[in-house]
Amino acid sequence: MFNILKSLGRSDSSASLFFNKQVFAILLFASANAAVNPYKNIFGVDVIGLPEIYYSLVILFSGVIITFFSIYFGMKSDKEGSFVKFIVLCSICGILGNITVYVWPNTLTYFLANCLLLPVFCVLNSLIFGYAAAKRNVEGSASAHHENAALRSTYSMGYVLTLGMIGMLALQKEELIFIWLFSGIMCCLIFTLYLKENFVNESYQSELSSEPVSKVFHRKNILKLVSVSLVTNMLFTLDATVPFIIVNQVKGEYSDIGIFEACIAVFEVFFIFYWSKTAQRKKTSGVIITGAFIFSVSTMLLSVTQDIIHVYLLIPMIALGAACLISIPIGFLQSLAEGRPGIGSSLLSISFFISSSVSSIVYFIGNYFFDIGKTIFISSAVGLLGLLILYLADRR
Repeated sequence: MFNILKSLGRSDSSASLFFNKQVFAILLFASANAAVNPYKNIFGVDVIGLPEIYYSLVILFSGVIITFFSIYFGMKSDKEGSFVKFIVLCSICGILGNITVYVWPNTLTYFLANCLLLPVFCVLNSLIFGYAAAKRNVEGSASAHHENAALRSTYSMGYVLTLGMIGMLALQKEELIFIWLFSGIMCCLIFTLYLKENFVNESYQSELSSEPVSKVFHRKNILKLVSVSLVTNMLFTLDATVPFIIVNQVKGEYSDIGIFEACIAVFEVFFIFYWSKTAQRKKTSGVIITGAFIFSVSTMLLSVTQDIIHVYLLIPMIALGAACLISIPIGFLQSLAEGRPGIGSSLLSISFFISSSVSSIVYFIGNYFFDIGKTIFISSAVGLLGLLILYLADRR
C-alpha cells in the first residue's frame, strides 16, 4: 500500500493532474474540515455552552496561530526543503485537537483545540500548495493555474462527499460530537500518507531562501495582500453566520446546514475551472473583482431571506462568487513571491489571518450592535472597500 501511495507523488507515473499525493492529501484535509467547520460555532454555542459573542475570539486567536506557524513553516521549508516534515507535524496536531474535543467535550478543550491545535493543522493547506509548487519548480509539471484549480476543486469535492454524508445522517444536537471523531480519523490518514516519505528533500530548497523577507513584503505587495484579505473576509463571515440564518432565521434543521454547504461545494467544483480558464485570458485582479461582486450581492440577498427555499435558490449564485474567491487569489498571492514556494504559499495563511481577524471584528460588531443579517451587510461593505484598494494597487 505504501508503495502505491509513494508512486502517487511522482510526475512520471501514470498519475495525472488529479491523481497524485497532494490531491489525495487535500481531499482528506477537506473532509476533516468539512466535518467540523460548518458546525464548529453552533457546537460551541449550543452544545458546549460557549457564549455566542466569544466565538469571535476563537476566530481571532486561531488566525494568529495560523499566520505565525505558516510563515515559520514556510520559511523553514524553503530553506531546508522540509515540506513533508511540517505536513506530518500539522496532521499530528489535527489528530490531537479533534480527539481531545471528542473525548473531553468542554469549554477548555474546545478553546485548546480551536485556538491552538486545529489552527496548526490548518497550516497544512498552505504547506500542500507550497509543496506542490516546489515539486512543480523541480519537475516542470502542470501550470500553476491548472494545478491550483485541481487542488482547490478537489477540496470542494471533499466537502461534497463529507457534507453529503453528514447531511444524510441528519445529526441532532447531541450527536454532533461524532464530527470530531470523523475529522480526527481523516487527520490520521494524512499522517499515514506522508509517514514513509522523506521528511527533508534538498532538491526542494529555494535558491532565494536566504534573501530578506522584505523582498516579498514591500509596500505594493502588502497593499495587494491586504486588499485581497478584505475581500475574502466575506467568506469567513458567511461561514460564521449561515448556520444561524438557516437554523434561527428561516427555521431550518441542523441537517440543512450540511446540505447547504454540500450544494455550494458541488457547484464550486465546476465553477472553479470556469474561473481558472477566465484568469488565463483576463487580468487576475479583474477576475477577483468580478467574483467578489457576485458573492457580495448573493450573500446580502441571503441575509434578508425568511424561507429555506430561498436559501437553496441562492446557492448557484453564492457558489459562483465563492468559487472565484477560494481559487483565484491562491495564484495571485503566490505570484507575489516568485521562486519562494514556501513563503509564497504562507501568504495564503497571512491573508487567512487578516481575513479572519477582519471577519471576527465584523462578527462582533454586527452581533453586538445589530443582528446576523446586518453582520453580512457590514462584511460586504468591507469587501467592497478591499475591491477598491485592489483596483487602485494593481492599476499602478
